[in-house]
Amino acid sequence: MTDEEKMELEALRAEKHDREQTERARAALGAAGVSAGFAALLVGTDDADTDRRVQDFCAAYQSSLSEDIKKRLPERSPTPVISVSRRGKAGSASIQSARARPCSTP
Repeated sequence: MTDEEKMELEALRAEKHDREQTERARAALGAAGVSAGFAALLVGTDDADTDRRVQDFCAAYQSSLSEDIKKRLPERSPTPVISVSRRGKAGSASIQSARARPCSTP
């Protein structure tokens, strides 16, 4: 085998490794409910390294989401306000005006 063939074989092996690890990361991210678009960034040297990177990333991702949600929520929950609907007011006004009008007889 020539040096050129050895280099080509090594490049193919590296490409296969990256594909396999990317797919492994993509599956783990999908199972965790995280966008699979991050998979290529989490490729490790072996299965254990990829798994560790995905777990660390998912933990940081979830923590970041939780912090953002807490910042957006009010400190206290709002108190419900009970208001009279417009329909209720309009209905009672109609009844009152009908009472005020005398009945006409033909």
